[in-house]
Amino acid sequence: MFDELGYLRVTDFGIARYIKPENSQDTSGTPGYMAPEVMCRQNHSYAADYYALGVIVYECMFGRRPYVGRSRKEIRDHILSKQVKIKFEQVPRGWSLEAADFCNRLIQRKQCNRLGFTGPAEVKAHPWIRNFNWTNLNEKTCTTPFVPNPNSDNFDKKHIMKEEDTSDENPLILRRNSIQQLFEGYEYDNSLSIRKELGG
Repeated sequence: MFDELGYLRVTDFGIARYIKPENSQDTSGTPGYMAPEVMCRQNHSYAADYYALGVIVYECMFGRRPYVGRSRKEIRDHILSKQVKIKFEQVPRGWSLEAADFCNRLIQRKQCNRLGFTGPAEVKAHPWIRNFNWTNLNEKTCTTPFVPNPNSDNFDKKHIMKEEDTSDENPLILRRNSIQQLFEGYEYDNSLSIRKELGG
């Protein structure tokens, strides 16, 4: 989440884990961002977090994750079937080759080949972010690219659909492939609507 100055804050530590040598059974997380060693129930360390960072960078570049599937098994099978790599001609406009290399090195399936396997200094030394001023970040003296509106409640009300605005045609719109693709990797949880009906 963004704080009032535009700095990112890590929240929701409900699935955070302490690192320990034998942790093959610790497999909590969102499947699309899980490192292969976590998905395959192997011992893992901080390199798993750098893999997740690589997935996020890839998603920012292309609008989708590098490995997809409708279930945890499908995502795992996709990861194990091939190593995704951003090629020179695939780099989107506005992104550098260094950014693509940074992403490619983070999403390595083998954790020993992954950027960050030896620690954060290796990540910080990468050409894409090598000249970033980490001291200014720690001291909060950077100019942040986005500063939240202080008069906003951080919830954009214009995206709320009122019940009286719904019509019989809306479910048909939701069946379009272009709309359905937005929900790939998500599952419907009926318990929310059940609680609403029960007055919860």
